[in-house]
Amino acid sequence: MTGGDNIPQTENSVPKIDPLSPFYLGSGDLPSLKLSTILLNHRNYDNWSRSIRMSLKSRRKFGFCDGSIKKSSEEPLLGQWEVIHCTIVSWLRATIDPAVLESIPYVEDATAMWKDLEERFAVVDGTSIHSLKTELGECRQTKGMSVTQYYGKLKSLWDAISIHEPPFACQCGKCTCDIAGKAIKRLDNERLHQFFMGLDRSLYGTLRNNQFQLEPLPTLNRGYHATLQAERLLQEGTPADVTDVVAIATPGGSHTPDEWKAIREKEKAERRKLFCSHCEVHGHDISSCFIKSQKFPDWWGSRPRTLAELRRSKKSGPGSGRMAARVLV
Repeated sequence: MTGGDNIPQTENSVPKIDPLSPFYLGSGDLPSLKLSTILLNHRNYDNWSRSIRMSLKSRRKFGFCDGSIKKSSEEPLLGQWEVIHCTIVSWLRATIDPAVLESIPYVEDATAMWKDLEERFAVVDGTSIHSLKTELGECRQTKGMSVTQYYGKLKSLWDAISIHEPPFACQCGKCTCDIAGKAIKRLDNERLHQFFMGLDRSLYGTLRNNQFQLEPLPTLNRGYHATLQAERLLQEGTPADVTDVVAIATPGGSHTPDEWKAIREKEKAERRKLFCSHCEVHGHDISSCFIKSQKFPDWWGSRPRTLAELRRSKKSGPGSGRMAARVLV
């Protein structure tokens, strides 16, 4: 035998494993590795299991959990099979809440571990689905919540429901009427309605009405994108920008640019006819005066919030008080 890398392999030597093999463990695949930032508790099994499944599939090792990679009876794969199972069990335990972990006996078989967790926590019944749908129906964009945060909350509920009630699809492979595509389109339309129903009406009511006048209806992604544009323009501009936001954020609508311009001018003329007897400003009436109600939208910022502040702003420059107090209806 010679030294260094020239040592010949004997019958007891362990051959190198192909990095593409599910039996391969890289230098970073330590037992202390956390596959997911989600900790399993009594309420989040669906999100946890989906996160773990994706992490293991990216490493070609989920077959050790679902049992599709069988235990080898020959060395050296038998020894490597046991090593990987112990490693995966350690990964799973690292993503379980300590309160739950106390009730889980330690096992060295990843398949047994995965099935035990599934049987204990993946309980689906009518009550669970009803609870998810109730939460979906009550989901609203609250004060201070961005459109992205609101959409993320909706998306998590949609994903949870779709796990238990997946969309209908052709199972025989002989369908020629595209039932799967039609089902997906109807589901997208339903989610578009749910998305706009929960949006802040004072900010996005006009945008919602314009979106639903389009033929055909925009997709959920297009409606979400349009709302993000509206939110961005509201944050950067003034309340007077809302009408322009609707026109800009509704691409592909039924009106030409000139028609949109005429609509905006008409709406502005209608607003100029209004007069608030409380703050004495044109553009809104007393029923929609924020200073009167003391209920200000998120985009109000540092504008006057009392009559005294409004009067001071009027003295500071031409038109400043009118712009500061203008309210869109």
